[in-house]
Amino acid sequence: MNTNRFVKFIVIGIVLLLVISVGGYFLFKSSTTSPPNEADINAIYQVVGEFGARLKDVSLTDSKQDIITAVDFNLKRLITNRLYQEFVQDTSKVPGRTVSSPWPERIEIDSVQKLDSTSYTVNGKIIGMTSVEMTQGGNAGETPITLTLKKVNGTWLIEDVT
Repeated sequence: MNTNRFVKFIVIGIVLLLVISVGGYFLFKSSTTSPPNEADINAIYQVVGEFGARLKDVSLTDSKQDIITAVDFNLKRLITNRLYQEFVQDTSKVPGRTVSSPWPERIEIDSVQKLDSTSYTVNGKIIGMTSVEMTQGGNAGETPITLTLKKVNGTWLIEDVT
């Protein structure tokens, strides 16, 4: 009978230890997932805003060399070196102006999601404009865009565009 009590005591101890361990894990896990940093979000909005505003200056109907020059002048400081190399290798991946009108005027952000401490995903849409919409309001169409931003040496840069 004494052995039976001892076994029950051990089983209860193991169950309590498991419950405490699992509870502690979930308690610790939720506290280590930090909320988005407001300064980071503001910097991301600024980078995406400037990127979107500069797309109209990248004419995709130009020669490959002219597209690369436009990327150098307009986008290079906003993107990672990896993405720049991807654009240089395949200019069909470069976002920009495909016709004279409508042109990409800006990127409107729908959501910003933190992936980890050094990367975010931004979902939005490229807003197209013509001279009519510029004077009368509205837009000439929207194209979905997803950007991945990465913090490189303390600066937020666009790592991927889809």
